[in-house]
Amino acid sequence: MRVDLLKNHYLCTLKDTDKDIFINFKYCCSMKKSVLLALAALAFGGASAMAQEVTYEPDCSQGLLVNKNKDNWFLTVQGGSNVMFGKHDIKADLKNRFGFNGALFVGKWVTPTFGFRFGANWIMPKGATTANGEYVKYNKDGMPAAIGNTGYYAEKFMGLGPEFDVMVNLTNWWCGYKPNRVYNAVVHGGAGAYWTWGRNMGQKGTNFNWHRAHNTWMFANVGLQNNFRLSSVVDIFVDVQYEIFDLPKLTHDVSASLGLNFNFGKSEWNCPVTQVCPTWKYTDAEGDALVAKLNNAENQIANLQQQLDACLRRPVETKTMDCEGLATVYYPINQYGLSSREKTILKSVAAVMQESGKKYVLTGYADNYTGTDEINAALRENRVNGVKNYLVKCGVNADQLVVKTDANNLTDLGVKAAPLDRAVTIRLAE
Repeated sequence: MRVDLLKNHYLCTLKDTDKDIFINFKYCCSMKKSVLLALAALAFGGASAMAQEVTYEPDCSQGLLVNKNKDNWFLTVQGGSNVMFGKHDIKADLKNRFGFNGALFVGKWVTPTFGFRFGANWIMPKGATTANGEYVKYNKDGMPAAIGNTGYYAEKFMGLGPEFDVMVNLTNWWCGYKPNRVYNAVVHGGAGAYWTWGRNMGQKGTNFNWHRAHNTWMFANVGLQNNFRLSSVVDIFVDVQYEIFDLPKLTHDVSASLGLNFNFGKSEWNCPVTQVCPTWKYTDAEGDALVAKLNNAENQIANLQQQLDACLRRPVETKTMDCEGLATVYYPINQYGLSSREKTILKSVAAVMQESGKKYVLTGYADNYTGTDEINAALRENRVNGVKNYLVKCGVNADQLVVKTDANNLTDLGVKAAPLDRAVTIRLAE
């Protein structure tokens, strides 16, 4: 069943001016939506293209990320020689003033530039002293080892104690951090204390064992560690250091050491990751072409705006619509009853009829290609009366309805179109 229903009837009840406004508004809004959607697509397409150009790369100019506490620890082992420069030491020949030193440290780099270490420092210096010096060196014959006719004697002692140093990587500070740099210059300075031992003559002049001198010396030092990277785990270095101790006598020495640094945990530093947007560079000709395209786009936008404004002002041609045919109800072959769907539609037709108060003609049809004349006549009567009775039941005044039948085919388009001839038409009475 097909029903041509309320849309046409609604438009037919509008005034001509209302129709113009409705159709004009609908057309212009549709056009405006299309234009805006196109512009939005261009905008989002451009934004998407630009978004694909953005990359993420480490940027060390923003600083470095601090590693976890368990990372950047190291162990230092070193040993070498020192030369004393005390008040009396210069009385001895330089070759007789070379002693030994060694150290063991544990440290951590807090940043690529700043770190610290702590551990134990050991020295065995040689120099010169007076006859009553506590660390006079004795010969095998049990006599103090005199230094020529100078009145001074050879000196030798040993010191061992804790040390704490602060470290600054000058290369990373001045030149920036590079994880694979081969050479790094590291300045260190710190302080500590020495417990001292002397090797004096025994009771019979034959015992030269070391004994505690019961002296505790505070010391301070500063040095330059020249690091050479062997791998991410091991560095080899040459360290040059100046040290001052036994402050009342201002004893000091210079030492040179060779050592190894063993790195534990993560030894490298990460840079923050930042967005990198492409830098566009154009020639003068390319820039002029872009400006020309921009001007052309602005002209097109202005033209579209003019068309939209003109559309809103354009009068719409009045379109005459045939509103006489309110509805047509179709039936299967040899049937005249109304289904629930047809009744629902006829309720809407009844509402239109009641509101208009006009008369309508109901015409019953049956196809002339099937059945006998008697059967078809009965189908026409039953169909049209069934529609009338239901409309009256829905509240339509019976005086508004004119019932008739037509023995001709509704369409007369041939046997293939016979289903179109089994119907009841509802039309406005003339």
